[in-house]
Amino acid sequence: MERIGVFFALIVLLLLMFIPAVSFAEEAEIKEMKRRIEVLTEEMEKLKLGAVAEPKYESFMGLGPAASKVYGVEKGLSIGGYGEVVYYNYQHLSKKDFANVARFILYGGYKFNDWIIMNTEIEFEHAGIGNSGSKEPEVYTEFSYLDFLLNKSFNLRTGLILMPIGIINEYHEPTVYHGVIRPDIETNIIPGTWRDIGIMAYGNLGSLKYDVALVNGPRANSFTNSTWMRSGRQQGAKVNADALASLVRINYEPLTDLLIGGTYYSGKADEGKGGDEDKSTDREGNINLWEVHAQYQLKGLYLRGLYTRGSLDANDAFKSDTSLKKVGREVEGWYVETAYDIMSFIKSGSEMSLSPFVRYEAYDTNKDVFNGQTRDKTLDRTVVTYGIGFKPHPNVVIKADYQSRDTSSSLSEGKGTNLDENKIDQFNLGIGFIF
Repeated sequence: MERIGVFFALIVLLLLMFIPAVSFAEEAEIKEMKRRIEVLTEEMEKLKLGAVAEPKYESFMGLGPAASKVYGVEKGLSIGGYGEVVYYNYQHLSKKDFANVARFILYGGYKFNDWIIMNTEIEFEHAGIGNSGSKEPEVYTEFSYLDFLLNKSFNLRTGLILMPIGIINEYHEPTVYHGVIRPDIETNIIPGTWRDIGIMAYGNLGSLKYDVALVNGPRANSFTNSTWMRSGRQQGAKVNADALASLVRINYEPLTDLLIGGTYYSGKADEGKGGDEDKSTDREGNINLWEVHAQYQLKGLYLRGLYTRGSLDANDAFKSDTSLKKVGREVEGWYVETAYDIMSFIKSGSEMSLSPFVRYEAYDTNKDVFNGQTRDKTLDRTVVTYGIGFKPHPNVVIKADYQSRDTSSSLSEGKGTNLDENKIDQFNLGIGFIF
């Protein structure tokens, strides 16, 4: 019996020693299972967030926030875009009011790897109809290029590229500029939206950013007196590649919210499209265009200014062409703009913004003309625009403004032989969005 008692005691002792060991093992397994579940849950949350999270809308090397989306993805396809709908109420009975789906844009980008990127913009203007009578389509490839991101100081871009000139030409999405209409000067002297086929090197050198491009030049037989070289943009369509141009832009950012810069463009304008017969009677010219610009932001305060000047040295065939009469030998323009976001006074910390603004423009696309021609004073214009922009969301804007327009001519406002259409004031409304 004594041996049985000793044996039983040993069994109990072993059990008491074994049970905690089992408990500790189970506890370790449970902890490991919990850890794995937590890791799995975290990964699922990442996938979920990745599917629905709002991407960052940040500008890349001067491009608009939506146009820059492809630079923020890790790899693969990126889709973005923007749209604008506008209404103009002309303050004169000689001109009918105007409403328009100004443009709808689709950006398609593809990141092949961390240094090769394709970016393309397809633009549908005027609801995709160029002529409201014939219903001709108006669809453009606004840009389409390959970027080779070699390093911070030197990169290459080639294809159909936006010209890095002025402030608005690259950075032109409706949520990033004030007013329903883009500044006249960055439309009629600096052509907007200006794109050409070519190759461009760009990069950052500390506080300096540079762009150097070799591109095709404009079409000489498409110049006009009111918008100068704007209609001469070849836009990547059957380009006359005999006409070449070069461009250099330097931007300097001594402070985070201060930018000072300028661009110089020089090139040849030639008649006709690519593949046409090259004739000695073709209209030709040499274009020089330069601009300087600055912008500054401090909390809600926003300041911007630009000055530009251009010249055209044309051959006799160009100057004697009556269809091109009064095309300016020299053009000039400038504007200043200020705005202030007052939303912080209404609702502190809100993502919304409410920005009254005013812009003053003075420009002349007929500042000097060729011998034998007379300056058109209706093209010596001033525009004062004052209005407000409301963003209920950073990517959505509702705009309203009034434009007081005048010229140096002695004619009255309105249309007709003795009337000056450039003196008609207008009230504008618009909505815009990016995605």
